[in-house]
Amino acid sequence: MTEERKYIYSIIKNPKPFDLTQGGSFRLPEIISGINNRELIFIPHRDIAAAVSNIHLINFDKLDKKKLIRFISEHGQVNADLMKKHEVIPMRFGMVAENIEGIRGILAKAYIQFKTVLERTAGKAEFVVQVFWNKKNTLEKIVQENAEIQKLKKSAESKGMILGFPSKMELGKLVFEAIEAYRQEYSVDILGNLATYFPDFSAGKLLDTDKEEVSGETNKVILINHSFLIDKTEESALGFQLNKLAEKYKDELKFKYTGPMAPYSFAAINLGVGNFALVDNARKTLGLGESATLPEIKKAYYKLAQEHHPDKHEYKKDRVIVEEAARKMKNLVAANEVLSVYCRHCFSALPPGIEQMYSFKKENIENSIIISAKGGSASGGKEKYLT
Repeated sequence: MTEERKYIYSIIKNPKPFDLTQGGSFRLPEIISGINNRELIFIPHRDIAAAVSNIHLINFDKLDKKKLIRFISEHGQVNADLMKKHEVIPMRFGMVAENIEGIRGILAKAYIQFKTVLERTAGKAEFVVQVFWNKKNTLEKIVQENAEIQKLKKSAESKGMILGFPSKMELGKLVFEAIEAYRQEYSVDILGNLATYFPDFSAGKLLDTDKEEVSGETNKVILINHSFLIDKTEESALGFQLNKLAEKYKDELKFKYTGPMAPYSFAAINLGVGNFALVDNARKTLGLGESATLPEIKKAYYKLAQEHHPDKHEYKKDRVIVEEAARKMKNLVAANEVLSVYCRHCFSALPPGIEQMYSFKKENIENSIIISAKGGSASGGKEKYLT
């Protein structure tokens, strides 16, 4: 018999945070089965827990396609069931740990990452919006509307294969540019409209090939494939906006959305980055020293945000400058989130009203992760107020 390990589906908020009587694992009142119908258990660390089930050691790369699809489906179903009652960070398919101690190590090492994502996605779900277009129909429209393309098309046809080659080259260039102009116009209008109401989104892979089939129709290819992170209660609002766009483009585009689902596109966890590296990078991004108060953190963030916000650079009409400003702004937001989570949760036992100086030194960061809220650390020592 092959060795059993622990398959990890997701990270959730621990329903009984800091309850040291839980031991190595606990179960939820609702019964949820994982891959191969194995029972789901939860491995806690502080106020988070990993949803896992036992699994025989498997090389997922060598599974046949049918079984692989089944396992992926079961992985997704576990997270769909969990998110009905819990905040969920879905983990990528195929993540396996040696044992419970290995899982605890993962939870401790990436604790601040997990807490940051849980707060960012709390009460929200992912919805995937896809917009399809028929490039063949668009091409016919372009030919009908563009006199220069019509002229080149006739010239190429009348001169034959060899003499008409230069005309065909020029024709192909004009058609490509026209198609790209349509693509850009559609994308800017649709994404601009949706971003007004749902600003947190992420671009997905485009399947831009005429071999793709959508609903049995050939030549339907994906124009937009974006994931939106929105409140779970706003599905009807998303549907309303998509219906308006579908009516606007009823003869040109088709719209589809999928969800709600666990926020796979918004739960980027890098297990190679520990708590100290994460906090250290965040404080450097905000230009802070090895310690700071919460007001100092906020002041540094707002000052840099004012300087790098993309809206401040739009007047320059330089796409490179605007994109660089957007990248810097994204990093600033992420740094502020990380430091806010670190200060609020790793020092949660501090009395309210005290302007605490928070340390960003490695030993203090790592020690704060293992301190419990009930007066004891993992090693049995007394709780510390770190400065």
